[in-house]
Amino acid sequence: MTAKREVKITIQKHFYLLAFLLFCGLVSSQAQDTLKSSKNRINRPREAAFRAAVLPGWGQIYNKKYWKLPIVYGGITAIGYGIYWNNSYYQYFKSVYQEAFLTGNPQQINITAAESLRNQFRRNKEQLIIAGVVFYGLTIVDAIVDAHFSTFDVSDDLSLRWLPKIDFSPQGQAILAFSLQLQAKK
Repeated sequence: MTAKREVKITIQKHFYLLAFLLFCGLVSSQAQDTLKSSKNRINRPREAAFRAAVLPGWGQIYNKKYWKLPIVYGGITAIGYGIYWNNSYYQYFKSVYQEAFLTGNPQQINITAAESLRNQFRRNKEQLIIAGVVFYGLTIVDAIVDAHFSTFDVSDDLSLRWLPKIDFSPQGQAILAFSLQLQAKK
């Protein structure tokens, strides 16, 4: 194996070890949270945002929205694979373009087509990086919104009534109006 390949494998091993340790810490902190807290635990949006920013999906776990984890990690995986795939083709067409340009095009490679494909894959990679940042930000926003809505009352004690009515303007013209009334029953 080449030295570059060995470094890549070492980095991957360290990444997997770090991910495993973060997951173990996540599981143990969740166990401690459930032991300390009561059944009517109030989620704090700032805590959910911090957790979601540190590790994708941690904010959703904090809010006990476990069903969102496959969506979070599926999206991150799909975007990550798209970046990898576009980058590999970008590197390939970059080398083809450089070889054709520097060697005087001995294989009669269409330099314009190689340059166009290189630029296309670079643009796709950059757009996927932006999409990844936006997706990561949306997971943080989702955790914040879930934490805010964890105490929202959706019981039968609330009712919202929509009432149409007719008002009259100062000139005597009839105006159709609508009003919403929120009533809390006791």
